[in-house]
Amino acid sequence: MKDCKARNYSVNIVLHVIIPVKNRPEIADCVRSLLAVGYPVTKIIICDGGTTESKCLMVLQDLAKLSQVEWFKYPQSNFNKSQLINQGILRASSEYLLISDADIIWNRQGILQLLSCVLGESTTRESLSFKNRIETVNILPELSSLSAVNNLENGIICCVKSVAESCLQTTALKRERYTYNIQMGEQIAAVNIVLAVAGDRDRPGCGLLCTRKQTLLSLGGYKESFTGWGWEDQDLLIRATLFGIKICAAGNVIHLSHSDAARNQHHQHLPPTQTRDLNITSCLQSLQKGDIFGDLRQPAMLPHPLLEITTNFTPNSSCE
Repeated sequence: MKDCKARNYSVNIVLHVIIPVKNRPEIADCVRSLLAVGYPVTKIIICDGGTTESKCLMVLQDLAKLSQVEWFKYPQSNFNKSQLINQGILRASSEYLLISDADIIWNRQGILQLLSCVLGESTTRESLSFKNRIETVNILPELSSLSAVNNLENGIICCVKSVAESCLQTTALKRERYTYNIQMGEQIAAVNIVLAVAGDRDRPGCGLLCTRKQTLLSLGGYKESFTGWGWEDQDLLIRATLFGIKICAAGNVIHLSHSDAARNQHHQHLPPTQTRDLNITSCLQSLQKGDIFGDLRQPAMLPHPLLEITTNFTPNSSCE
């Protein structure tokens, strides 16, 4: 496993943060943690799917008064997280983006680690000096021989390596989790969905990621067809891997623990595992059809790799 050493980088590098939200007042704590980081975070873009809850509305109104915060309203009948992130991508004007959930507490070290990995070898050494190690982790797919396409040209996506819960008794730590692996052959790719290995309770934050705006645009952004909680983040990483984009992980954050009721509050309060498994199936069906671009169709998209894609997923009936 190859380590990626952190370096010093140009003062011209800035980071815009995109946060999708609807009726989640915890966003106040999330934004405060980002503001405490300071540079390189210069702008926080809140994409609101139609908040109606009074406490959250008050929070958003207060946050919108801050010069570093922009609040955009995209009313939805439910909560389409992918659609809101896509809108944020279009709104962002910086080269580098950080995607966050509304209930995450960030820290400066973690953000600098993520950005260091994305910047890579070729960036000018000038400022943002730090010495923390960054490494590819085995909860994400192995990168060797995945594609002949040069991943340094196509981009890098760095996800949060470790998400700690603010409450150790949360249901999130008890839920069985899925990850994926991809086996590449000549003109064929096999995408397998598997249970995360036993004992791996140090959860990765696959949806908490840093990358270049151009990298997300080249993938067509996120797919907006998913319903309810789960898997839109893994879908993005799977599609990125098929294009030869390098996936790595670094840093840690805190997740403000909450009940499962909050996860699907805009989707008939369905069990999270139910919507997740349906979204996994939707993801794989789409891949089998060769549809590997997101719904943010832009001229900057990468050429289609023209792979035959096979998939495998058997939901575990013992999942909560």
